[in-house]
Formats: sequence, structure tokens, C-alpha cells
Amino acid sequence: MQIRLTVNGEHKELQVEPNESLLRILRRHGYFGVKHGCETGDCGSCTILLDGRPVTSCTLRPADADGHALTTIEGIGTRSNLHPLQRAFVEAGAIQCGYCTPGMILSAKALLETNPAPTEKEVREALKGVLCRCTGYVKPVQAVLLAAARMRGEDPPLPTPCAETIPISPDRDIDLSSPQDEPLGEIPWNGGTGLAVQAPPRIRAAQPGSAPEHWRVVGRPEVKVDAIKLALGKPAFADDLELRGMLHAKILHSPVAHAKIKNIDVSKAQRLPGVRCVLTYRDLPRVVYSTAGQSDPIPGPLDTFSLDSKVRFVGDRVALVAADSVEIAESALRLIEVEYQPLPAVLDPRDSLKEDAPVLHDESEYVPFGQSDPLHNIAAAIRIDIGDVEAGFRHADFIFEDEYLVPKVQQASIEPHVAITWWDEDDRLVIRTSTQVPFHVRRILAPVLGLQDKQIRVIKPRIGGGFGGKQEVLIEDAAA
Repeated sequence: MQIRLTVNGEHKELQVEPNESLLRILRRHGYFGVKHGCETGDCGSCTILLDGRPVTSCTLRPADADGHALTTIEGIGTRSNLHPLQRAFVEAGAIQCGYCTPGMILSAKALLETNPAPTEKEVREALKGVLCRCTGYVKPVQAVLLAAARMRGEDPPLPTPCAETIPISPDRDIDLSSPQDEPLGEIPWNGGTGLAVQAPPRIRAAQPGSAPEHWRVVGRPEVKVDAIKLALGKPAFADDLELRGMLHAKILHSPVAHAKIKNIDVSKAQRLPGVRCVLTYRDLPRVVYSTAGQSDPIPGPLDTFSLDSKVRFVGDRVALVAADSVEIAESALRLIEVEYQPLPAVLDPRDSLKEDAPVLHDESEYVPFGQSDPLHNIAAAIRIDIGDVEAGFRHADFIFEDEYLVPKVQQASIEPHVAITWWDEDDRLVIRTSTQVPFHVRRILAPVLGLQDKQIRVIKPRIGGGFGGKQEVLIEDAAA
């Protein structure tokens, strides 16, 4: 089907598939400021303005946007002419990972166009549809209020202590009692206009000769080096890259918790036009590894295979598909026929320790660590004794004993795990991935792929949140 849109003032006629989301269409046409997050409309990272109203593009069908005007973050400012909201986000220190920044700025823009003098509560209400795992919302709210005041013609001070600073002359002290009374001048930043800067509180000039001028930044707020790029929604993350002829990979996941794969037939998937590769455990060497991106020697057992003849949890890998498009890869997954031999599942940690409990890791390649005991489903055991516990009990006024059950926790970064791989001109495998541990990725994957470390180059672009969750090597081997 064909749709007609006005995107950032430009009229476009686009050929689209009916089942595509507007998010996918916009990113395919180079609007990488529209971020790919949850695909359910919950995170808000894909927010755009539809006729001036903020909407999540991942849940919007192309037909619903036909004939309408769309605004993405690319359409509201440039490096030399930032929108007041973009400038305020940069100055106020409101950008951390930057993945949610475009959605926040566009949501705030829609608010200020109808309410030029919002209260803090109204700003928070406008931003609540865009999840942020980094900032805690304090600085983004301050940035919106700052931009609103400037757009009304006011000249408010920057939120303390967000003020940008310049090196202070060593023969001059700062009046600590009124840190924002005395401007220190203007500085150019990344080709933009000068910013009026103020001295933040509790900072005193360094003594003459104590350090070179360009070192005098410790203890002072600084404009984030890539804040402008992130405020503009420039390509910065792992998925913000399109390669000519790039294939798209999908993983077939297990629907059962514990089972052996009796038979797997991929012939129908292989015959589907546009499918380039289908892999099962029969196609890969059995190389055991740990997904934990931690220092070597790895403080945990080697208990993972890229693909195995046994699945150990709902969602475990069964097969890998690479195809010309995401849609073809997903269609291929549905054509793979798998016959499972169900095994007893282990659903309670206490049951997993019993003598007659099913053993999840019964493979001969398992490499234990420390107190690891695969026959009793113990991955690791750590005991820490501090002080005399019995003496503590004797002196305690009350002793509470109970059993606590807590849910599984995931760090929930807004950017999904993403990996893109290719062979470069030096016959090195390049892995561009949303990881926090690029060197560990290379070390872990080299034996899995049968390569030397020097044959693998890992590129870690900016990541859209990690919090430790992207220290695990979860998909890089599949793409490689």
C-alpha cells in the first residue's frame, strides 16, 4: 500500500506493508531519532508528534498516519540552531544515556505549544509517557521549565549546580555566598552560540601554579561531550546503522521449560524465498562458554552453548534464522517443525536442591566453578561470615526469622540488546553491539566462533541504558 505523509515539513509518498509499524517505516527512511524500544507503546522512546500530538509510533499503523503531518526530533532543531528545549536539556544536564531524550523533548514541545507556562506537576504529567531509567526525571523537568521560561522571554538562571563553567583565573576567588550573582562570560560549544555561564556553589579557584588551566574541571559541572548529538537524535546507538544488503536474524525460542529436541525439521524454512541461513545445534560445534561478561577467570560455571539438543527454560534457543527482512525471518520461524521430549521441570529453587530433583545441566562439557554442583543444580555457593553471629543473637532485643520470596529482577534498560556483525576489509569479524564489556565479548566469543582474539573487533557505541544487564553476552554469538 502507498501512504502520503508530511514528515518534518517534507511531503513523502511511501510504499509500505500493511503490517508494518510507523516506527519501522520511519527508521527505514533514516529517521533514527525515533528510537526502537518496547514495540508495545509502553516506553515512549519512539514518540513522534502526529499533527502536533505526541504518539508512540511503534503502535501506529501506516494507514492511521496517511495524510497527516509528522514531526520527529530531526525536524525541530539543528546543531547551529537548537530548539530551546534541546538547548535546555543540554545545559541543565538532563541527558544521560540519551535514548529517551527525543521522546521527552517532543512530548515537552507538545505541552509548551498549548501551555507556555506549565507548573512542575504539568510537566511531569506530560513526560510520564516516556520512561527514563537514568535521570530520575529531576533534570528533564528542570530543563522543560527552563525552556518554557526562555520561550516566554524570561532569562532565568540555570538550575544550580548545572551551570557550565570556564577555567577560573587563579588570582580570583569566587564569592561563595552568592554563587549565581556573577557571570563568568561566554564560551563557544561545538559550533553553537555562546552560553552564559555562572559559577556553581562551593567552588574556589585553584591556587596559582597548582594545575594547568585545561585541568581545572574537577568538581565543576561540564556540558556532556555528546549532549548536543543526543538532543538532536543523531545516530548514536547500535541499531542506528544500516548496511547495504544487511540480513536480519531471528531466534526460535523454546515453548517448554525442560526438554530434549527429538527432531527438528527446517526444510520448509530453508525453502522460503529470502531466507539465507537456518542453523540448529547440528550445524554448530559444541563449545561451552559463560555468558557472564566478567573478568577472566570467569567467576561462574561454563554452562551455555550457542545451540544445544536440550532446552532448559522457556525461551531457550532452538534455531537461528537469517533472512532478507525481519518479516521473512519471522515467517521462517513459524515453518520450523520441532518435536520435543519433555523432561521434568524445576520450578522452585528449594525443589531443585533435593536428591531426586531433575538435573538441568547433565552435559559432559559443563565446567564447574568453586562450589558449583550441577548434579544438585547449584551454579555457585558463597558463604560470608562477619563477626560472631551467635553473640549477636544473644545481645539482640528481638530476633526475627522468616522466609522471603522475591521476584526475578531485570535491569530493564529502554534500548534492547542489539548486535550487528560484518567482515571488514582486513578479514576481521566486526561486532557492533549494545554492550558494556566489549573486551569480554571478544574474549568469550573467540573460542565459540573458532577465531583468535585479534580476528574479532568489537565496537561499543553509546548504549541506551545498561545497569549491569548489558555485561552479559546474550545475542552477539547468534549474529556472528
